[in-house]
Amino acid sequence: DIRSMTVKSPAQFMPRLREIFNECGVTFVLLPYLKNSNINGAVTWVNQNKVILALNDRRNYADTFWFSLFHEIKHVLQQKHKQLFISEIKNDLSSLDDRLEKEANDFASDTLISRQEYKSFLEQKNFSDEAIRAYAAKIGIQPGILLGRLQHDKKVSMNRGKMLREKYKIII
Repeated sequence: DIRSMTVKSPAQFMPRLREIFNECGVTFVLLPYLKNSNINGAVTWVNQNKVILALNDRRNYADTFWFSLFHEIKHVLQQKHKQLFISEIKNDLSSLDDRLEKEANDFASDTLISRQEYKSFLEQKNFSDEAIRAYAAKIGIQPGILLGRLQHDKKVSMNRGKMLREKYKIII
């Protein structure tokens, strides 16, 4: 249900997203970005049945929002009740926390674009804006999500495809 919301505007998906989280015992909050913190989101358990999932408005792009959301959802599913997860940009994956972060990153990537779907797109060897739009429509996601994945994996340059990236204005 949540993945299908990636093609909608925040005004359309936000009420339903909050409803889904409430039904699951998750309090979903949006916060302003703390400058220079590199933090996208956090998850903390209030008790065994209640969790807070927080995202901030860092960058305001759809791909960042959805990746961060699914990343934090994975932390909820990991059920580490006594652990506070703060998701930030790091490259060292040596501790348990780092392995849980990698697991959350993989979950977010694979939920948004399955490994098979991504592999299939890469095999086409056509990364034009038109191809990205068409393939994103085929798999039911916002085109900027596919572009963001390609940029992250260094398949296209970071300054490419600005027209594909949707910027969200989410009232906090």
